[in-house]
Amino acid sequence: MSISAHDEDLRASIDALEEALFRMSALRDTTGRIVDFRYELCNAAALKVLGRTQDEVIGRHLLELFPSHVDNGLFDAYVRVVETGEPLRFEFPFEEAGVVGEFEVTVSRVGDGYVLAGHDISERKRMERQLELVKEQLETALTTRIVIEQAKGYMAALTRTDPETAFLALRGYARNNNRRISDVARAVVSGAIDPDSAIESTA
Repeated sequence: MSISAHDEDLRASIDALEEALFRMSALRDTTGRIVDFRYELCNAAALKVLGRTQDEVIGRHLLELFPSHVDNGLFDAYVRVVETGEPLRFEFPFEEAGVVGEFEVTVSRVGDGYVLAGHDISERKRMERQLELVKEQLETALTTRIVIEQAKGYMAALTRTDPETAFLALRGYARNNNRRISDVARAVVSGAIDPDSAIESTA
């Protein structure tokens, strides 16, 4: 197999990857300090993330296309990988020049530069936030229900009524005073609202 054929097969394999793959080389000033990185290779998934073609990316500089890397700490993270050889794996949100999302990446030193492999986790993070919200709502609902049940029992015992009558009194008092039933229940249990008065006001 010729070298060109081997290169073509390698390129096809890289483009077939679902993960975005970037090969970056370091650009240094006269003192040897890394001042930027140059795009050397981007597979098809990487170009899709960037929303650009090969000609629009290869040979260009990272900070030329995405200057926010300096302010958000990503540039320093890449420099650290190249200088120490210690790989990094992290997640980050990003929004600049048409690239919007949340990403999970692995960055490893290769030569005088790095290779970044990553993928868009925006949908996963959205689902995680939605599940967390549902969890919080369920916990709040459960806590509210417990408080109301406590108030029902407390009112029923003190006023010698049944729990259903006590609940109707709680609900009626809340509606008449434009308050949440959970707040009324807490007030009854704490003694801030007299149970007899609550029942009488809704009789």
